[in-house]
Amino acid sequence: MLSLAALLAVAAVMQAQELPYDPELRKGVLENGMTYYIRHNGKPEGQAEFWIVHNVGAVQEEDSQQGLAHFLEHMAFNGTANFPGKRMMEWLEGIGVKFGYDLNAFTTREYTCYRVSNVPLVRETVVDSCLLILHDWSHCITLDGGEIDKERGVIIEELRQGEGPARRMWCGAAPLLYGDTRYATRNLIGHIDGLSTFPHDELRDFYGRWYRPDLQAVIVVGDFDVDEMEAKVRAVMSDIPAKENPEPKRRITLPDNAQPVVGLFTDPEATMTSFSLYYKRPLRPFESRNTRQGNLNTLCDGMMMYAMNLRLAELAMRPGASFVSAYVAGDPVASFVSDVMRLTVNVKEGELLQAVTELYTEMERVSRYGFTEAEFGVVKADYERMVQRIFDSRDDRFNQNFTAVYRDNFLYNRPAMDARTEYETDMAAVAALSFEEFNDYVKRQFSDENQVLVAYAPEGAPGLPTVGELETALAQVRGAELEGTSPETVVAPLLPEGTRLKGARVKRTAEGAFGSTVWTLRNGVRVVVKPTDFMTDQVCLYARVPGGRSLLSDEEMLAAQVLDYYIGQTGVAESDAALLRKQLAGKTVRCWPGTGAYENGFSGTSSPKDVETLLQLVYLYLAQPRFDGETFGVVMEQLRHSYRNRTADPSFRYGQEVNETMYGGSPRRPYFVYDDIDGITLEQLQTIYGKLYGNPGDFTFFITGNVDEKTLRPLVEKYIGSLPRASHRAEWVDDGVRTPVGTVENRFAVKMEQPKVSACTLFTGRMPYTLENTLAMAVLGQLLDIRYTAVMREDKGGTYGVSVSGLVQAFPVQQYQLSIAYETAPEKLDSLRPDVSGELARIAREGADEADLAKVKEYIAKSFPEWCRDNWMWLNVLRGYYLQDYDGLTGYMDIVEGFTPDDFKRLASRILADGNMLEVIMEPEPAPQAE
Repeated sequence: MLSLAALLAVAAVMQAQELPYDPELRKGVLENGMTYYIRHNGKPEGQAEFWIVHNVGAVQEEDSQQGLAHFLEHMAFNGTANFPGKRMMEWLEGIGVKFGYDLNAFTTREYTCYRVSNVPLVRETVVDSCLLILHDWSHCITLDGGEIDKERGVIIEELRQGEGPARRMWCGAAPLLYGDTRYATRNLIGHIDGLSTFPHDELRDFYGRWYRPDLQAVIVVGDFDVDEMEAKVRAVMSDIPAKENPEPKRRITLPDNAQPVVGLFTDPEATMTSFSLYYKRPLRPFESRNTRQGNLNTLCDGMMMYAMNLRLAELAMRPGASFVSAYVAGDPVASFVSDVMRLTVNVKEGELLQAVTELYTEMERVSRYGFTEAEFGVVKADYERMVQRIFDSRDDRFNQNFTAVYRDNFLYNRPAMDARTEYETDMAAVAALSFEEFNDYVKRQFSDENQVLVAYAPEGAPGLPTVGELETALAQVRGAELEGTSPETVVAPLLPEGTRLKGARVKRTAEGAFGSTVWTLRNGVRVVVKPTDFMTDQVCLYARVPGGRSLLSDEEMLAAQVLDYYIGQTGVAESDAALLRKQLAGKTVRCWPGTGAYENGFSGTSSPKDVETLLQLVYLYLAQPRFDGETFGVVMEQLRHSYRNRTADPSFRYGQEVNETMYGGSPRRPYFVYDDIDGITLEQLQTIYGKLYGNPGDFTFFITGNVDEKTLRPLVEKYIGSLPRASHRAEWVDDGVRTPVGTVENRFAVKMEQPKVSACTLFTGRMPYTLENTLAMAVLGQLLDIRYTAVMREDKGGTYGVSVSGLVQAFPVQQYQLSIAYETAPEKLDSLRPDVSGELARIAREGADEADLAKVKEYIAKSFPEWCRDNWMWLNVLRGYYLQDYDGLTGYMDIVEGFTPDDFKRLASRILADGNMLEVIMEPEPAPQAE
């Protein structure tokens, strides 16, 4: 018989053993050092993902190369050995792979990923070409000097678009957290001066040094034969030469600090006070992460942060809380060199010192005492349910679910198990984890050393403490005696024991549209059910009724904008939000309100096992809504602090002007600002809720997903059948809101730290709300997107991107809207502005470009089958059919395939002839002249 010591030794060995790889995964390493991951997966059917991951990022840049890791990512789409110029993008879009959606890349400080996603495997040459693209990204990016110079403008505009108070303050704070290391000085995108002037050879040097097979992994997942794909990968990638005497990646170590490092940063455009508290923990050894112990550590880490977030959410809803919101998460910025845990808090204005003290006290309390047994019970139940749900949905995983796992295995040595092994490993770990073991783990994650506190605030914000006062507050908390959190009372069920519901049986069953069934209950409620087999663990629900804000008075418009947020925060019936979260522990269920201009209702989703709970929630929201004065006070205080400084942000002012111009200043489309908050009362919210939701018997319920009608029907009869019969028929009201006619221009200037122009153009006109018109406007939007990308982005380098949307709306009048929005440098506006209507005019003269139209059709044809396997899509189709008399599906692809270039010639001509063009342009105020 083994001794206790021997048993412990055996257990330790088992915990240290490497976890097995998914047997369906083909992983290998080529002679040149390149790693590959290949796996078959049938979702989406007939499609595949092609990724290449480079274990290199911005921290490999020299000082003279700042921003070039990201710049190189852009250049990968501007010419390679086998795909010169824009040929790669043109060919991929020709098979329905859309640039920016399916064809994209991203750069971090530590690694870079390129992907060709949702590739239709229509012929073998598609596979060959996609592998050749990965091959070229590895070793054969052209880096033509002319193309580099053209791309400078695009990236500078990307920088300009992303520049704001958060980035500016973070760049100032980074040295506190990362010390004198490249993590503190590499901002991913670089600086305008460097991007404008760097020599071409700097980019070529970075590419030659760091893009090499020993730092690369190819990932291919999709609906193909794995043996055949592996042979192709080996054949295509093996000719990439191994790097002679490869330069090792520099090992970066973050500095230790015995006492907390504290900083305070302000910005004139910041809108809220906040702070982040970082705990720098030792990085777990690379080789230990793909072991049972490593996996257990990851699970415990997630459970710890989840428990902390539940506690913080509850604290934020207490009257007098000094903060609006708070959450704990891992910080990914330096994940190769440190395991950082970050508490992020949005603070009420003037209460930064109090919030730091309050939240730091709570973190200290957790570090000393851990969590309560009740908290652990909630977290454990939720995690067991999550593990079960992941396993139940194992056959519903899409290709990108796998690519992310393999990327993390290559970069971080995280597990890549098969679904059953992962389920058994995780479920056993969570089930065996005791309350005492969990708290022991939690307490070991905190240390008085290696803490960093960084606070951010609007410039000139009242009541800001000094750095010294913040340091003193932290020291006082660490030296204070703290008590643990008090045990909690037993959680009551969602519906009290003994609750008897009247219910109402189905009195009529009819065959519905698109394979649905329509039940009419004796209380008059209509329920449309469409069972699907798309997702094993998903049920989706809409409860909808015509009306929305159109039923309210002008004086109620502002309060109506707060209603959904309040209902989401207040809980339901006798359960406040904190109690409701505990009542739903171990269940997969969500339910939330949605109040639109002409329709309102609830949306919800659940696991098939939790459908009854979902129906209980909807019943309670409609029959027993909760209007609690204490919660109302907390919510309004949160809004005050969220909106107090919003006008300091130029983008807020821009949105305000767009709204004002689009709706002609109508009181029925107010733009919510700080001054509106004090005029809202709880009585107003309750009255509005009564108008919109007080007639629940007239709602139509739509349910799709993995439901069995025989099992669902008695639950529908019990809960939905218990809603009161409708007292009247709900209808939306034409509230008179219209977009302006003719040409309207609103050009204004705003003081801003980073000068840029934000511009929006809107074309409108009457148009019947039909599927053909809806599709025509959507396709026109995509055609213009292609043209604007080619002209405004690629040719002129004037903008990072143009956002185009074409749609037809049903209410209050049937009309089309074509919106075009972009950002640019002030000096480039006059060059770009004519292109907006100019490209539309070009289509009106010449018709749509046949090649562009073919690309759009290919993309829609590829996407349509998967769109038809989405439960939320079916909810929208059924809602349109039964509430709007709109068939959004029949003949869909026939209409798309039937479009000709002349159709868009006529459509563009009609839009221009209507002559309704609204333009909003926000420019920077001129810099003050020196005296």
